[in-house]
Amino acid sequence: MATTVGTDLSRDRISNLADSTLVTILSRLCMDEAARCSILSSRWRHLFPSTLLNFRAFTRSGRNVVKAVTSILAAYPDEPVRSFRTGMLFFRPQDKAAVDVWLRDLSNRGIEELSLWFGFDEKRWPIPESLFACSSLRRLHVINGTFPDTTEAAAASLARLTKIELSDVSISQNSLSSLLSQCTVLEHLTIQFTGKLRSLHLGKVMRVETLMPSIKTLAVEMSYMKKGYTMWLMQLLKLFPHLETLYIKRDNSYVVEHTATGSVGDAATHPCMMNHLEKVVFEVFRGHKWEMEMAKFLHERCDFLKTMEFHCMDDASRKNYGGPPSEEWVRKRKELLCLDGRAAGDARFQFFKRQLAESHHEHCDDERYQRDYYRDMYDV
Repeated sequence: MATTVGTDLSRDRISNLADSTLVTILSRLCMDEAARCSILSSRWRHLFPSTLLNFRAFTRSGRNVVKAVTSILAAYPDEPVRSFRTGMLFFRPQDKAAVDVWLRDLSNRGIEELSLWFGFDEKRWPIPESLFACSSLRRLHVINGTFPDTTEAAAASLARLTKIELSDVSISQNSLSSLLSQCTVLEHLTIQFTGKLRSLHLGKVMRVETLMPSIKTLAVEMSYMKKGYTMWLMQLLKLFPHLETLYIKRDNSYVVEHTATGSVGDAATHPCMMNHLEKVVFEVFRGHKWEMEMAKFLHERCDFLKTMEFHCMDDASRKNYGGPPSEEWVRKRKELLCLDGRAAGDARFQFFKRQLAESHHEHCDDERYQRDYYRDMYDV
């Protein structure tokens, strides 16, 4: 028996795993952790290049990331890279050309997903024009950068994009219009503007001829709005005639609450263009007047609406600020919405005990995330 126990203890079960399994494990580690694991054995070292297929360009320490990424790409010039995602990047003066070098390199590796997160700085880091060389790109996510000036001819190289997420990205009106006009297969669009970009209105950027019938999911941040915000949203939604899911988010400012009254009435006779809208999600629902009016308006005007989600947050109680409101609070808001007055009685209205996760749009297709999504719902 002792011999049997000793044999079991000495067995290297990890080494018995298939190469594909080991590559999956390495791919889920940070860049520096994966590199350290690769020195454990010649087999692991041989597998490390395969992890570049889904390149997670960040480290636990956050140090020397830019230099490390440049070195790894140079060390394995023939390895394909399907997905390239960075953590928060900080650049030294000598790193000025690093992103340009990365994009030129990735453009020859069949890159399909690109996520760049530039460090929080008042001066947003410029995205080089070599982005347009990545013609195989299908998903683009940028945080806190400056988009290059774009013509329709240049944007045509990004025509395969199916998903665009721009957060705190400086982009001119002409460039945004040119980009979207060429992305004819785009299905998911998220644009969040803050700071100097709060005066940039998408309804004015995209003219009527920039219709985007391929878009099925749209996320809009309602910030620093004035009277007429519902008309602005209606004008915007006209550009997406086949929209199926609408995410509505507002920032932490209270300007909306005090300046956006009376907007729904202005749009009461506005023709509804949402003939395909099936789902509306309030990413952060505080029960404010503008949110209640917007929910009632969309509910009454969307004939094919199936689900409306409210991700609730308590912002009235100092003791529970940011936490889930009481069931009584939720029940009262549901009654005030008068949701039962609509003809289509098959629509579902779901109230959640938490705000929508910031990473929702990134992980919403993940099976585990989907399983856990409906766990924190109110029973009202």
